[in-house]
Amino acid sequence: MLLTTWVLAGARASLLAAVLLTTLHAAAEPMRFDGMQVAGHDAVDPAVRRFTAKVTRVGQAGKAGRISTLRFEPIGPGMVAPKRNEMRGWRLTFIRGKMFGRTLWLKSNTPDELTVRSTDPSMEGVAEGDIVVIELIDPKLVDANA
Repeated sequence: MLLTTWVLAGARASLLAAVLLTTLHAAAEPMRFDGMQVAGHDAVDPAVRRFTAKVTRVGQAGKAGRISTLRFEPIGPGMVAPKRNEMRGWRLTFIRGKMFGRTLWLKSNTPDELTVRSTDPSMEGVAEGDIVVIELIDPKLVDANA
């Protein structure tokens, strides 16, 4: 009888702990840092303008053998083709493909083509299907002559 009482008390305590942990987990919200939202491993400022795209074709190499253009299509929720030169001076980061993690800066754009600055490295190695994210890091720092 004493053993049964002891086992039932342990079972009740375990059940209560499971219910409390489940309740805490269900009520938890993503951690916030001064208006920032946690996404993956980085804090993401929701006010930063972003554009994600998939490379559909790589441009031809110029006279110096440098590739500076690529064609793209918007991907992701709410992504629509940008207006001409809307993304001048924005940062382009490769998030999939051989150039993963490399950043370049946009000189100009059309609704389906991106051109990087002539001072940036060649986009040699970019392939169809690579994914890029383009961000307006600081609108005050955008170079109108990019």
